[in-house]
Amino acid sequence: MEKGQYGYIKKHKKKIITSIIILGVMILTGVILSLVMFKTTKTLIIILPILISLPFAKQIVALIMCSKFKPLTEEEHKKIEKGIHYENRDGILYDISISRYEGMMFFPAVIVRDGRMLFLYQEAFDKKIPDVEFLKKEKIYFTWIRCHPLPIPAKSAYVRQFSTHSRFRTALTVDEFIKKAETIKEPDEDYVVKDQSMREKIFELGV
Repeated sequence: MEKGQYGYIKKHKKKIITSIIILGVMILTGVILSLVMFKTTKTLIIILPILISLPFAKQIVALIMCSKFKPLTEEEHKKIEKGIHYENRDGILYDISISRYEGMMFFPAVIVRDGRMLFLYQEAFDKKIPDVEFLKKEKIYFTWIRCHPLPIPAKSAYVRQFSTHSRFRTALTVDEFIKKAETIKEPDEDYVVKDQSMREKIFELGV
């Protein structure tokens, strides 16, 4: 399953869990062998568990981060698929995560079409992301800037320039997402390649 497809994040979590189990078994096996054969862990055998412990820890952290992601339910997914009448479905993406300095942002559904971007955000607002305006500014900066090979300007200046830009939209419910998605027209020829490039770069911003 490729990034952007519905169900990707669930499959990704399963892969992480599988790797954690395999690495964990390898670590335990090395420790047990060392104890059984030499009655101590101060042997060369223990080097293998030590080397494996780092990727094991990284996978644990990855699982903790992914556990916070809440993808669409099957009903919500079907509702979006039926409610958005695009002839070309390439512009509709699912299970999109974007890394930022303070952590990860997760968007169950995203549309990149005709040079426009629409993000569905269903998480509860908190201190890190207090409201829609903050979310919009963070999304604009960490997505648009990081997807373009240009010098990164000061964040405040960039946000002031693009915070009211109509190309960046946010929806907090599936119904709102569908309604706004339906206003995005079929992409012009000039945007077909650009849209695809933007989608590929968005995939690089998260897991």
